[in-house]
Amino acid sequence: MKTKLLITITILLGVSKMNSQTTHNLDWFAGIGQNVDLTIDVGDTVIWTWTSPNHTVENVPGNSVEVFDSGFLGPIGSTYSYTFTVVGDNDYFCGVHGAFSMSGTITVQNNLGVDDFKIDSNFNLYPNPTNSILSISFKNEIPNGTLEVYDMLGKKALSQALDSNKLTSIDISNLNSGLYLIKVSYEGKSETKQFLKN
Repeated sequence: MKTKLLITITILLGVSKMNSQTTHNLDWFAGIGQNVDLTIDVGDTVIWTWTSPNHTVENVPGNSVEVFDSGFLGPIGSTYSYTFTVVGDNDYFCGVHGAFSMSGTITVQNNLGVDDFKIDSNFNLYPNPTNSILSISFKNEIPNGTLEVYDMLGKKALSQALDSNKLTSIDISNLNSGLYLIKVSYEGKSETKQFLKN
C-alpha cells in the first residue's frame, strides 16, 4: 500500500511540475531602462513584445548562464520567446539601444520537484491536517536554514528562516484550503513533506 501511495504521489507531482510552467510577458521598448528583471522557475518561458520598433533581446556574454538572441526585429508587435532551463542569472539587453536604455536580468530558480522528497526524513509535522498553526519538530538540531511552503502547482506560498531549534511553527491561517508541500533546506540538503490545510 505504501509503495502504491508513493508511486501515485510521484506521478501527481510530476504532472503538477509539468503543468506549473509559466509564461511571463514583458513589453520591450526604447527607454524602458535597466530594471527589466524577473525571477522565474526552471522551465518558464519569457515573451518580449516590441511596443516600439527596432530591437533585439540578447544575453550579455559572460554574464548569463544561457545563450539567447532574438536577432534584429523591426516592427511594433514583434515577439521573441525563450524558455529557460538552467538555474542562474541571465543578464540581457537590446543590442540596438544598448544596456543603459534597455536591459535586465532573468533569474532562474529551481521549482519544487519529486527529487526533493525523502523517505527517511529529519522532521515531522503536526497537527496534520490543521487550519492555523503547523508545528515542525526535528529529530536532530539543524543549523540555520530555510522553510518554504508550496502549493500543489509548485508555487511558493510562504517562506521563513530557521534557527537551530528542534521545534518551530508557522501560521498557515491565510492559506487557502488544500494540499501543500513544506520544504526544509539546510547545509545544502532539502527535505519535503506534505500537509493539508483545512
